[in-house]
Amino acid sequence: MSQIARTGPLAAFDTDPARSRTLPGSYYHDPAIFRRETTALFHATWQYVGHVAMLPDPGSYIVRDILDQSVALVRGADGVIRAFFNVCQHRAHRLLEGEGNVKAVITCPYHAWSYGLDGALRTARGAERMARFDQGAFCLTAVPLGEMLGFLFVNLDGKAPAFETVTGALKAEIAAYSPNAARLLCAHRNEFPLKANWKNSVENYDECFHCPVQHQSLIAEALDYASYRVVTHEHHHSHTSRAPDKRRYTTVTEGAAKPDAFASWLLFPNWCIEAYPGGNLTVFHHVPIGPEQTVQRCEWYFPHATSTAVEREVIEFVDVVRAEDIPICESVQNGLHSLGYRRGAFVVDAARSEVSEHAVHDFQLKVLRALGKAG
Repeated sequence: MSQIARTGPLAAFDTDPARSRTLPGSYYHDPAIFRRETTALFHATWQYVGHVAMLPDPGSYIVRDILDQSVALVRGADGVIRAFFNVCQHRAHRLLEGEGNVKAVITCPYHAWSYGLDGALRTARGAERMARFDQGAFCLTAVPLGEMLGFLFVNLDGKAPAFETVTGALKAEIAAYSPNAARLLCAHRNEFPLKANWKNSVENYDECFHCPVQHQSLIAEALDYASYRVVTHEHHHSHTSRAPDKRRYTTVTEGAAKPDAFASWLLFPNWCIEAYPGGNLTVFHHVPIGPEQTVQRCEWYFPHATSTAVEREVIEFVDVVRAEDIPICESVQNGLHSLGYRRGAFVVDAARSEVSEHAVHDFQLKVLRALGKAG
């Protein structure tokens, strides 16, 4: 038995999931804890920002806000995708918004300083006759960028472990289910706002104990529930099951290696991806907005940018599952404020089977370690 603390709010949280109580409710709504997570988790980990297919041409850009920071990804004239903090080096105005194409230069809308697609300062309006002006000192600030099977991630503070260290094993697992993942295209995107903390949203995704109760169509048409297993790793969790005999949601991509299997993964802390039978992929990104506000951003990846009728069925099916999960998360969020909630126990079995919540415990332990609350 190894309790994180003998007294205080973390008393009874144990590194052994079978002995542990869950995190205190305050960890899901306390603004001070959320502020600490901003730097200790979201600045310090590899955060998902998009897919290479979203940047098809030189000058293509996408902007992603990660809580208090904004990042712009731009494809250069040399074809290389780069990430920069989305801020002008003159007077700190935001440079870009949304998604689009800037052709050859990025021009600040405030005072019209402009930057090349490589981040170098091109023109500094008003500084032309300043003898001591060092143009090279005002380049855009680069952000470390990693790419896995076409999916792009940034690390805001530059201190995360090497991207390959974090994602290497995950990359191999995803490729086993979807060998052509890097060539798939985003055919559809949707957003699902929910009034809940981001951890609440991730934890709901990270177990299937609730699936027979809340997702009967998922059990009947996408999963062989008895074969569902969850394995925890240092940087990710793996969920796998066979597909049911009478499955509906199968779209086969060329060279699909496991057409009769379902898998999903959590890359800590908040990025999830699913491989449905046949090899298509669905991203679930749990994006924190505030202590009790999250947006689930979903992306569907198929061989072509325009989805087929069968693929649209997959999209609609996932929408149904999201609609079932959102009220669950919001009810839990309300309950975490209750004076009567005394913290639950994790249901854990040795087989790490379909009813086991050991992955939720591992997720909570990883959060505590990131916050410096556990060794």
